[in-house]
Amino acid sequence: MKVVHGCAGFREAVTLLENRTFDIVLLSADAREEFDQVAAVAAKRGVKTVALLRDASDDVIAQASTLTADGFILESAVDPRSLEDALLRLQRGDMVLSSSLARKLITELRRRGQPRTTTFRLTPREQQALSLLAEGMSNKQIGRRLGISVHGAKRHVANLLAKLNCPNRTLAVAYAIRDGLLTE
Repeated sequence: MKVVHGCAGFREAVTLLENRTFDIVLLSADAREEFDQVAAVAAKRGVKTVALLRDASDDVIAQASTLTADGFILESAVDPRSLEDALLRLQRGDMVLSSSLARKLITELRRRGQPRTTTFRLTPREQQALSLLAEGMSNKQIGRRLGISVHGAKRHVANLLAKLNCPNRTLAVAYAIRDGLLTE
């Protein structure tokens, strides 16, 4: 059974997440502080978060690159069919991010300046996980491809996010491309 619940504000969303079971939360990315609060509660409850972006302007993309989210959708691209497709992909473990948003995010990161000086080294296994992450694979898919458990894949991805100092998978891949850890 599919149940959709709309909220009048972020406080109501937090209350619902704390008291009921949900699979996915779709949040406006316009209010950063409130987004972070709801996303934190969602993460603790194992709920996936999708950021709804008002447009693909440089300032919106810059803000979105710092959000902890499992996917990003443009408001202008939302219709019942595309939303259902995005949510089904997310439930399968795929990253919800259009190629146009991914290109825009990478372009924005390149525009910010030169590659950072990296003070870390990736293990060969982390490098493999990063390549698979760049292909848009979920932890489950990464685990299968590497012949390890989902928990092992999660550990590699968590290590990558920590080493790259990134709040989300999308930004980690963008930084890795920018810093020459991956080639496009």
